[in-house]
Amino acid sequence: MVRNSLYFLFLSAGQFTLTAEAQIIEEIKTAGQIYAYAQIHGDYEILLDFTYPVLIEKAGGREAMKRILRQIQETKINKGQRLVKLTFGEHIQYSTNPTEVHAVVPVISTTKVLGGTITTESNLVAVGTEGRDNWYFIETTSINEQNISKILPNWDFNLALPYNKAPVYKEDLH
Repeated sequence: MVRNSLYFLFLSAGQFTLTAEAQIIEEIKTAGQIYAYAQIHGDYEILLDFTYPVLIEKAGGREAMKRILRQIQETKINKGQRLVKLTFGEHIQYSTNPTEVHAVVPVISTTKVLGGTITTESNLVAVGTEGRDNWYFIETTSINEQNISKILPNWDFNLALPYNKAPVYKEDLH
């Protein structure tokens, strides 16, 4: 009888862990859909809501970061580049600490350029704060294992930041 009760308790605990893990991944994907929409449509206010506060602070505040985002977007437009699709991958790895959840999130972006499209496989770091009420995304193009702790001091180095793959250009067929 006791063994059956312990077995049931063990199975229940395992199921709870899987449910909690699935919930965290679902939260990241949901926040990611909003983030992707904001990226594609150039909605700087939403992008700022999903920008890790430390990065906003380092940029000089919300308005300064908004100007930076706008400049990046204008530079891309002037070069004939337009993000048309941002897809979050399935294999999300995460770890938790007492104040945050950190996740490595694979993403595939498709950018329309003059004469074709560029597809890029890269990663974002997702950060959940305040009991996962807030999710933020950090581009990994300029961070690596050596400097990530400047942005995320309690980064779990068991989470590996994968190398970004080279973009793939596909010429439009006429």
